[in-house]
Amino acid sequence: MTNSTDLNQLNKRSVRGGAITLVSQVATVITQLASTVVLARMLTPDDYGVMGMVLSFVALAALFKDLGLSSAAIQKADLTIAQQSNLFWVNALFGLFLTLVFAASAPLVSWFYDRPDLLGMTLLLSMTFVLGGLSAQHNAMMIRHMHFGRQAIVNITAIAATFAVSVALASLDYGYWALGWGHVAGAAARTLLIWTFSPFVPGGWKRGVGTMDMIWFGANVTGFNFVNYFSRNLDNILIGKFVGADALGIYGRAYQLMLFPVQNLRGPIETVTYPALCRLQDSPEEWRQYHMQTLRVLAFLTMPLVAWMFLVAEPLILLLLGEAWAGVVPIFQILAIVAFIQPCASMVGSVMLSLGRSQRLLWQGASVAVVMCFAFAIGVNWGAIGVASAYAVAMYLVLVPMLMTAYYDTSMTLGDFFKSVSIPMFISLAALSAAEAARHFASVSNSVTEIMLVTGVYVFVGLGSLVMLPGRRKLMSDLRKIFRPK
Repeated sequence: MTNSTDLNQLNKRSVRGGAITLVSQVATVITQLASTVVLARMLTPDDYGVMGMVLSFVALAALFKDLGLSSAAIQKADLTIAQQSNLFWVNALFGLFLTLVFAASAPLVSWFYDRPDLLGMTLLLSMTFVLGGLSAQHNAMMIRHMHFGRQAIVNITAIAATFAVSVALASLDYGYWALGWGHVAGAAARTLLIWTFSPFVPGGWKRGVGTMDMIWFGANVTGFNFVNYFSRNLDNILIGKFVGADALGIYGRAYQLMLFPVQNLRGPIETVTYPALCRLQDSPEEWRQYHMQTLRVLAFLTMPLVAWMFLVAEPLILLLLGEAWAGVVPIFQILAIVAFIQPCASMVGSVMLSLGRSQRLLWQGASVAVVMCFAFAIGVNWGAIGVASAYAVAMYLVLVPMLMTAYYDTSMTLGDFFKSVSIPMFISLAALSAAEAARHFASVSNSVTEIMLVTGVYVFVGLGSLVMLPGRRKLMSDLRKIFRPK
């Protein structure tokens, strides 16, 4: 059981970590948005399509880079240095193996898409696997000990390195190679800084130290990542194969524009809460309260943002990217429907892993993947818009079964989930409806004026709804814990 002193200390560290990671993500989002806007005007949809084609296969191979051993190292309560050293060598050697295998498969990737220019890009991106394998356990140690300030520096620097190299090479007319070399530069910077900041120093391999249990735990996590890959990447593969690079470039920009702000909020919060949930696994009520608090904060940060992005999609995208990317708008708005609930729903992974239920996570992921893949296969008949629409429908079909599976035999219920997200959901939808009505009656033609008008109405109605709702005090209390740690 966790005593009150431990809980207080854990809460302080979580609050401090939440504040650091959320502040750092402001810099991350700004850098990524700047990169998207600048590079979209320097490169073509086909350039992004080439990169997206290879990245779909990179994502498949990357599932095995970590082997789930980072999650295992964080979850294990009594982890020893000898055990983590063994995990380091497994990660490092398998990362090298993946680099060699992926490089050897470059002709197959080129043949699959019937694009000879993918050969060199596949060889280039193969280098990222060995880099990731060398840093997996060092990064896990920083998360386990909640060194979130160091992690923030690592993430911001890696993104900045990717941006700088990509823009520099794009300005020299390197085309899609600018994206490839930027990706590798970011991975190299990340690995170097993780080694610099992490307290972990690996030793030699030792037998009989109890490594196999963690390897089996990691195998289930890897199995989940493998089946989840098809939920996350089959859409890109199908569009690239059957629709074309231009369509994939459009779809990829819409996906990135919609999800990178959301992911940059969910990712750091999950990084903070997962080790905390692991430490609370023997205190069911504290575990439940902590998870509900996380859901409230995450919903408040993501749902209003996604609803606003849906609202201003057309004028904002045309203003930022230009008329050449007009095809992004309808796909972006469809994906916003997915992104409205997905950040909170995806937290079920941390729920199951924190309780050591990696096998349940695997079976749930396999079931969801079957539904998603079936939906993508149907949707591709109507192009990129059809795939995006199929994604949205499938996401809401699997939502309740996914939550019920994750919360079964825990202190958390399905009602607790919807109770946690209800206030941000209501505020977002009410503000969105009012702003859409204002746009309809105002009939503004200028993009900047339209954005200002609907945003002003959206914020006014949103804040007004927050003030009037009876559950606002609990929500604001949770937010103060994140933004004003004591």
